[in-house]
Amino acid sequence: MSRLASILITLWAGSLWTICGLVAPTLFAVLEDRHVAGQLAATFFFAVTLIGVVVGSVLLALSFVGKPGSVRLPGRVLVLLTAGFPLASHLVLGPLMDQARAAGNMARFGMLHAVAGACFLIACAGALVMVWRFNRPAE
Repeated sequence: MSRLASILITLWAGSLWTICGLVAPTLFAVLEDRHVAGQLAATFFFAVTLIGVVVGSVLLALSFVGKPGSVRLPGRVLVLLTAGFPLASHLVLGPLMDQARAAGNMARFGMLHAVAGACFLIACAGALVMVWRFNRPAE
């Protein structure tokens, strides 16, 4: 289980870091139309959210069928938080940002966007902790 978990965590973390740290900023730097850049970034963020939900679900399932104690409770909580923050951003903050944009309330949109960014930053940090924790050498 640990080798599969390690691979899944590494791929998940890489996708989060790539989208959050490279793809989204590059879209806004390269594309002149910020609306198009935002739509494309939202598509990528949705994809990485789905990856997190799928990989997180697999990791949780593996933690219950593996050797007892192979993934301790803090590991499960970390997986849930790392997958949950982007999912909450998509399900809760996404519609609120759409409403604010449609109403022309850019101050509210900006505040919600900052909270959504924090959700993904927390997920990136959680992924870093998981990579560090699960890829350490055998003792």
